[in-house]
Amino acid sequence: MKSWAGDGDDMLSLLRVENLSVIESVTVEFTDGLNVITGETGAGKSVFIGALKLIMGERFNRALHRDESKKLLVEAVFNGDYRDINPDEREQFEIEDEIIIRRELDSSGKNRVYINGRMATLNQLKSIAESFADIHGQHEHQRLLDPSCHIEFIDSAVDRPLLEDYESKFSEYSEKRKKLEKIREDLSAVLREKDMLEFQQNEIESMNIDLEQDRELEERLGMLGHLEKIRENAAGALACLQDEEINASGLIGSASSLISSISSYSSELEKVAEQLSGIEYQVNDISAVLENIIDTQELDPEELERLTDRKFRLAGLMKKYGGSLEAVLDHLEEVNRKLESLVFDEETAEKLEKELSGLEKSAKESANYLNIARKKAASELSEIIEKTLGELELKNSVFKTEFTEAERLDPLGGIRAEFHLSTNPGFDPGPISRVASGGEISRVMLALKDVFASADRTETLVFDEIDTGISGRTARMVAKKLCNIAAGKQVIVITHLPVVAAGGEAHFHITKSLEGDRAKTDIKKLTGAEREEILATMIAGDATESSLEQARELLSGGD
Repeated sequence: MKSWAGDGDDMLSLLRVENLSVIESVTVEFTDGLNVITGETGAGKSVFIGALKLIMGERFNRALHRDESKKLLVEAVFNGDYRDINPDEREQFEIEDEIIIRRELDSSGKNRVYINGRMATLNQLKSIAESFADIHGQHEHQRLLDPSCHIEFIDSAVDRPLLEDYESKFSEYSEKRKKLEKIREDLSAVLREKDMLEFQQNEIESMNIDLEQDRELEERLGMLGHLEKIRENAAGALACLQDEEINASGLIGSASSLISSISSYSSELEKVAEQLSGIEYQVNDISAVLENIIDTQELDPEELERLTDRKFRLAGLMKKYGGSLEAVLDHLEEVNRKLESLVFDEETAEKLEKELSGLEKSAKESANYLNIARKKAASELSEIIEKTLGELELKNSVFKTEFTEAERLDPLGGIRAEFHLSTNPGFDPGPISRVASGGEISRVMLALKDVFASADRTETLVFDEIDTGISGRTARMVAKKLCNIAAGKQVIVITHLPVVAAGGEAHFHITKSLEGDRAKTDIKKLTGAEREEILATMIAGDATESSLEQARELLSGGD
């Protein structure tokens, strides 16, 4: 299993607070390693936690505005390596190895955020600062209580080459899978277009459009739809022309004979004779047409139904494809052209499917090796954590990691991890977020932080009275664990235990006084005799010779 050492390069170096709750104006300069904050109950220690949360992006509570006629100010300076921050944000706020965050609330209630002196939004602040500090309180949910983060902690104990091998193979597999899915989507789209075009092609071609004949369709339908009237009127007209006793054909013929007999006497009469002869021929032609209509036009219901159906189908095609039969035929030509130009990249898809199958097999093998290593690391971690919990007076605790398989390969290797815990003999371990009681959670969190400190990406850890409810040997172990974590992280601890306070590389003490009728909090970094006196008072309630001796012993590293 890998080493758990951290580098401790990043830290909160300064916190300035003005006009916040009981704080009028204080500035604290923190150091790396273990920083401890002590003070009497109600002195305002929690206000510093609240100020840090504001720096991390929490919203202001107007009730904390000490004097609304003055500006409320919270400012922090962080030093470290910030290359992981989004490049656009690094450029916008000129971030290199120092970040200055300032939040202001003026008398009108207007809230302003500045990052390195430049105006920022609250969302930008959260994006940049959310990983700068991890604040642990007795009742707060932390990353270690979030099952989705547990696999990350397990991976910090696994050899990096195993992780990198799987990440590389899964990345290649995922990239090829996306490419294949894109080709399949494109192919599916082409097939859908092909189906649509073939439908249109069949729809138009099935009508066998003949422009000349289909233009006469309306006339033919008109004839069939009014056939009875046509025959009746044609018969009447024929009777007038030749069938009646006195008819137009006979009268015109008689007139033509009379004029023809005298046409030689005058050119004018000759012309009239020719005209009457022509009219006689026209009447005969008309009569022949009318006789044909009467003899041949009979109503065929099937033909009428067929032509009516064709009329409506052609009208539908014209409505869909351009408004005229010519436009419908032009659309058919375009459909045929598109069908000929469609490209089906099935060969590439088949090739990628074969490649993908090989990549999936390789990624699964890599995931298998990785997950075996994860389970081995989890088993070893369980032993370490159970031992640590025992040292923190949670003896007989059982800590284990439950693994579940995912349905398919994913960035996590197709596996999920969740920490389970039991602190009481005879009870099966359950999800850590549900089984740890309020009194136990502090020690459980401390044990986990001790083991996983280097895996946590956050470089500043804040513990708000994490040692509540413990004393004696357990308190000494808590102090030791905090020092262990502080070897690789910046740790800020608000504590009431002298043994914890004595382990700090920097000790800050908070006092509260009355200024008129209002409480006022001050904070001071303790050195030498001042620190001995405060520790002695924490030990015995007063700085007696005996308690001072105990304080000096604690500071010297004794128990």
